[in-house]
Amino acid sequence: MKVIKSLFQTGTIRQQLHTGVILVTIVLSAMILLPTILIEYYQSMKKQAEDTAFFLNGQHYFFESWLNERSSDIHLLANMDFVKAYNYDKAQSFFIEFRDRSDFADIIFVNKEGFVQFDTVKRATNEPLNIDVNDREYFQIAKQQVQGNITDVLISKVTNQPILAFASPITDDSGNFNGVVFGTVNLQKIDELMQESRVSYDGNSYIINQNGILLSEFLSNSTSQGLNVANMFLTKYTVDEHIFDIATNSEKKPLSLYKDSKGKWVLGASQVINRNNWILISEIPVNNVLLPLLHTFFISIICILLSGFITVRLMLMYARKIEEPIQHMIDGVRIIEQGNYDYQITEEKINPFTKEFRELTDAFNHMTSQVKGNIELLEDLSVTCQLTKLYNRRYLMINGEQIFQECQESGSSFSCIAIDIDYFKKINDTYGHLVGDEVLKHLASLLMISVRERDIVTRYGGEEFIILCPNSRLSETEQLADRLLLTIHQNRYEKNDIVIPFTISLGVAEYKGNKDTPTLSQVIDQADKALYIAKENGRNQVYIEGKTLLR
Repeated sequence: MKVIKSLFQTGTIRQQLHTGVILVTIVLSAMILLPTILIEYYQSMKKQAEDTAFFLNGQHYFFESWLNERSSDIHLLANMDFVKAYNYDKAQSFFIEFRDRSDFADIIFVNKEGFVQFDTVKRATNEPLNIDVNDREYFQIAKQQVQGNITDVLISKVTNQPILAFASPITDDSGNFNGVVFGTVNLQKIDELMQESRVSYDGNSYIINQNGILLSEFLSNSTSQGLNVANMFLTKYTVDEHIFDIATNSEKKPLSLYKDSKGKWVLGASQVINRNNWILISEIPVNNVLLPLLHTFFISIICILLSGFITVRLMLMYARKIEEPIQHMIDGVRIIEQGNYDYQITEEKINPFTKEFRELTDAFNHMTSQVKGNIELLEDLSVTCQLTKLYNRRYLMINGEQIFQECQESGSSFSCIAIDIDYFKKINDTYGHLVGDEVLKHLASLLMISVRERDIVTRYGGEEFIILCPNSRLSETEQLADRLLLTIHQNRYEKNDIVIPFTISLGVAEYKGNKDTPTLSQVIDQADKALYIAKENGRNQVYIEGKTLLR
């Protein structure tokens, strides 16, 4: 202490200032380096946990959506009139066409006795094929509970290959069990989906079932060529026991450190999908996480050494220019006050100044980015119905008007469909408003999967929905309205023990390119009037403006 004190009692002010900077630099370097590395380590682990969780959530949503879509496909097939009527020739023709446009490898018709009647490979006959599926769990569930399900991995009785099956019961007019329709998906498809869902991720991910059997990575590992497949899945395609134990207990911590199947240290996390029947696992090598930390350590050392030397030389110059970076901050605040939320202080303006000002600038730029993001989020919320996730009335009147004007200017056709749930108040009064909200969400999802890509679906208010159909002739819009009416009829709301068959009424209007309908509001009003006529004439039907009731 005496030595340090004596250093500040001799020499000029410049010399004392230089000496002080050197001492402070040495002390701060020692005090900052270790905490910086520790903080960087925890931040790296935290960021990796967030990135992994974000990736898992994305894949979870992707696979759940895909599973629900395939289940809906099979449910729709099982409820076709010609399927219920056992019209084998027509059903097989439709199944083949549907299979070629879907992810299914095969679609099979099973009669109520549990024998395969036909599939999309073998020709349909009045006599069932000699394939008995009574022992399959999906057949027993469909028979006893009259409900569909997604199976675990099965060994196909036809190809001897591992498959997944999406099953749905066939029912007669009284709702009694009358057979099963199920579609099979090869495990290679799961591999393809895993590749599709991987976006900018350095790690590895795969899916296992509750028995630890791999449902993905089949393409890269499969060498069985159809021989002894069942044995293979109990050995080669089962993950290590320690990985399975960690995956099934992953809720205890966001990331777990362990050795993967190749003996490399990884950080892993998992999430359940498919009604808790499957486990999605994501792994990233530890080296990928720690390597940036090592880079940061060496860069920090280099920066500290350089900053000590440079600071002594440039200290006075920085002092003279201390007002300049502050002015940049003030100018930036004023620009943001004027509504320019994209403004960022560039590196060229702030690089000549001290680290503190650079950190302050980074914080300033981060703040402006957050402000911009929050404003964009608010704008999105302002045009979206939070219940149904459809566009709301505000979006319809702003963006819809612009699309309508473009159709007017180009002379293109334009149609509008107004939709209302019949007796919706009765649903709310009988089951409560929470169930009523679920019915609205159910209808919204059916509308979104039924319309064309160019159509715009909006929740107009309450139980009323509006669909704008740009570049769509009236005949095309009539067909769409008919299809919507049929889809809603075939897809009643079902959840837990609640089953609500509901109907809708539809009104269709067309912009005819004349002065009678110069605005979007008038087209919507005409569709709304047509909807009113449909409801007045008995509901559950489509009314075309200026025409008679279709059904």
